[in-house]
Amino acid sequence: MDADPTWSFDRYQAYEDVRFRQSLAEQEQALSGGLVADPKSQPHGGYRIACVWPEEVTARACALSARLAELLPETPAYPYQALHSSVGNIAAPGARLVDPDRIPEDRKLLDCLADSAAAAVERAEDSRTRRVAFDPVLLAPKMAFIFGRPEGGYWALHAAIHSACAVRSVELVPSWGPHLTLTRFARPAPPEKAGKVLSELKGWAAVTSAPTAILVGWYTVGPGVFRVDPYHTIALT
Repeated sequence: MDADPTWSFDRYQAYEDVRFRQSLAEQEQALSGGLVADPKSQPHGGYRIACVWPEEVTARACALSARLAELLPETPAYPYQALHSSVGNIAAPGARLVDPDRIPEDRKLLDCLADSAAAAVERAEDSRTRRVAFDPVLLAPKMAFIFGRPEGGYWALHAAIHSACAVRSVELVPSWGPHLTLTRFARPAPPEKAGKVLSELKGWAAVTSAPTAILVGWYTVGPGVFRVDPYHTIALT
């Protein structure tokens, strides 16, 4: 079950605890059965609204992603600009790539997402409690990611963005919660390799931080590549 943006924060926290236990079970599965190629690593594109984090979070996550790419051939190292927490996504029609410079429909949707995000930031409450605690780093059969536990203000902002999109008849597929995807695996690997990956992940030190901006953009997935291009950025104070 995905997180519902209309939930209260208490309801989300209960879901978050369940999701964390599921993630631990998935980690045990990866250690016993090995890693598998994530279907999401196949070429496709889409649209995204995300929270951007300060250097103390993003630079360290970027370095860890690069180390995973060294351990796992063909698995992409996520670039600095792609290491953020998705609030919601929309897949491009027919799994095509997004090109707002050439496709008017792409530009129109991105403009709508930018307007929605700006309206949400204006009315979102609890701006002083938007911090997220990023810890631990977890391994799943298809991916590696940093688990995040938010304060109430982050969830309020998340909910406000989805509400603003719905008012404009845009269905944004919600993220299950704030996290940082370090990479998605491009090919299978045995349990021994999964153990080496987990050992690398354990070097992460917990960090708590508030987002610095809302990013509206589009993502591109290709062979060994994951990229997010910014379309509009809204600074958070």
